[in-house]
This record gives sequence, structure tokens and C-alpha cells, in this order.
Amino acid sequence: MGIKMYCVKCGVRLQEGTAKCPLCGTPVWNPDQVPAEKIFPEELPGEHEESSTPIAVAATVLGILSSLVILIICMTKYGELRWGGFVLTSIALAYVLFALPAWFRHPPVEVFLPVNFAAVILFLLYLNQKTGGHWFLSFAFPVTAGCGLLSTALVCMLKYVRQGRLIIIGGYLMLMGGFTILTEYLESITFQSRMFQWSLYTASVLTIGGIFLILCGIIPAMHHHVKKKFFY
Repeated sequence: MGIKMYCVKCGVRLQEGTAKCPLCGTPVWNPDQVPAEKIFPEELPGEHEESSTPIAVAATVLGILSSLVILIICMTKYGELRWGGFVLTSIALAYVLFALPAWFRHPPVEVFLPVNFAAVILFLLYLNQKTGGHWFLSFAFPVTAGCGLLSTALVCMLKYVRQGRLIIIGGYLMLMGGFTILTEYLESITFQSRMFQWSLYTASVLTIGGIFLILCGIIPAMHHHVKKKFFY
């Protein structure tokens, strides 16, 4: 006994071997027949990634041209850099922070992050020397280097350690809380300011948040509740 077939559009009963519906003309689809041509490809196309190289090239050319213009203006008018030095170092810093990673398709964060902090340190050193300041070694360098070390350590641990990320982030927040107190201490020594004007508040908030995340990472019930609350 043949299979009863009906038109998918108007519902009329069809005879076996019918190519299209005699009433509405809709082509007959038979699930037992395998189409001769594959409608869909066997493999999905890979995700297209646009290259950032043109951006890096454009930023490089723009930076070189701008630096040459500033250098020519300053040397022609003053015979020395003067304010041009600040502009040139700012261009160099912006290039390291934004244009340099564009040369790489997947720039490694654990490499570029300390490079960026090192560039900031050199920029601050130049400002200190040109303005005759005495704040670099006692304040700018330890604060910037400390932030760079802590941030790089956090990125590396999150990238290479697969478990206990809440504990890692919680520990990082607590370290940053203690680091804020150290920062205000260095500020008070360098600029002769009063101690404990803002760091205790910041450290308290960061410490409480860090303890909460550590408890969430240790206690399964809290971990499940936080995951359900923010990720479901």
C-alpha cells in the first residue's frame, strides 16, 4: 500500500509520483527522496577576521609625519625642542598603547600589558626631568610599577589557571586595597599631604569585595547562587 501524500500548501491529497500539486502548483516534497544537489555545505565557513594591519600602517605613517612636522617647527623657530618634546613623547606613548598591538592579529595581553606600563613609566620620567620635579622615584615609579606587576599577574593567572578564578580575582582586589594605602603613604611622603584621607575607604570596599569573591569560590552554594544570579 502506497504512502498517502498531501500538498504542504493547500492540503489536497496527491497521487504517487506527482511532481507538483494539481490544485495550487506547489512542488511536491517527498521526505524519502534524497535531493540530487546538497542545499547546505558540509562545513560551515570559518569566522572572518578583518586584519588590523592597515590601521597599524596608517597610525605609523601619521605618527612619523606628525613628529617630523613638530620637529621641523621647533628646530626652525626655537633651535631646540621646547614644548615639542612633550608632544613627541605623547605621540610615542599613544603609539605604544594603541598602534603597536594592531600589528598583531592576536596580541598577547600578558606581554603588551607590562610593555604599556613601561612606556608610561618612561613618559613620566621624561615629564619629571623636564619640569624639574622630584616625584618620580618616590611616587610615580613605585605606583605605576606596582600597578603593572599586579595587573600582569592577574592577567596571567586568569589566562593559565583554569580553576579558582573567583578566588584569584578576590585576592587581587584585596591586594589592590592594600596597595591603595601604600599609594597614599607614598603621596604623603612626596607631596607632604595628610595620610588616610581616601585610601581607607577604597581599601575597605576592595577588601570586602575580595572576601566576598573568595567565599563564593570556596563555598559551592554561594558560587552556584552568584553564577545563577549573574550568568543565567
